[in-house]
Amino acid sequence: MELIILTGATSGIGFECAMQMARIAPNEQIILACRNQKSGDKVIQNIKQKTGHKNLICMPLNLGSLQSVREFTVQFSKQPNNKIIALINNAGIQNVAETQYTKDGFEVTIGVNHLASTYLTLLLLPFMDSNASITFTASGTHDPKQKTGMEPPIFKSAKELVYPTETNEKPMTVGQRRYTTSKLCNVLTTYELQRKLSKTNIRVNAFDPGFVPGTGLARNYPPFLRFISDHILPVLRYFVHNVNTAQVSGKRLANLAYADQYKNFKGKYFEGEKEIKSSADSYNKEYQDILWTSTIDLLGIKQNETSVQLV
Repeated sequence: MELIILTGATSGIGFECAMQMARIAPNEQIILACRNQKSGDKVIQNIKQKTGHKNLICMPLNLGSLQSVREFTVQFSKQPNNKIIALINNAGIQNVAETQYTKDGFEVTIGVNHLASTYLTLLLLPFMDSNASITFTASGTHDPKQKTGMEPPIFKSAKELVYPTETNEKPMTVGQRRYTTSKLCNVLTTYELQRKLSKTNIRVNAFDPGFVPGTGLARNYPPFLRFISDHILPVLRYFVHNVNTAQVSGKRLANLAYADQYKNFKGKYFEGEKEIKSSADSYNKEYQDILWTSTIDLLGIKQNETSVQLV
């Protein structure tokens, strides 16, 4: 029995991904890495009742704290069976209120969506099966050509992103840009990590779930916009390309990470079930190198803590 680790599984896409994973991987142990243990335990009971899957556990993980990431890895290492077949970095936030910071003093959107997920991945690499998959939930909003209505990303080094300068722009504008930039970082990291793992069979891919109205991602929006997201925008899935329910996107995410049909895809970007090109900036090798180097520096990770070459 091998292990599957999923972050952000207590609601939305993550919950549906966990549900689908329980169906397509009935013999694997599934670990839900959750900030709220009680919520995670409720999700597990729900999944067990609906699928009959018996090997699900919840382990505490707060991606707003690098110490929590380290503690999660230590606890995971004590598991009697700790060979990972799939890691799904799905958890993410979008803050469009005043600037907030993680426990480490990093701007929260970049800190959670990029830094912590990268750190978790690097620390767990020594436990990966030789044929494991690593999947980052990205977003089509990272690509300005998709005209999603979100503020386009502006690439900077990880240090510049997590320690932002003051601005007079509206929090909504700044927050959207930080989110789309964090998703660009997910794609850049996917390509750079796959390059560094090119001599292995481990595959790293990025996933765009599409626009999924009604999930918790819009919880920081003003009440009127939150109402529209929850009750009006779901209708768009009948008329607009790449607007999906959480159930549809969650199933697709689980399949990409585990199903046999995707096991030959390495370093790719998927829009739902389909491999597509990501943004022009995401293929910029200088950006990939700058982000990687600055991220490693911020994390302070040592070479003996991971199995991939850091420099």
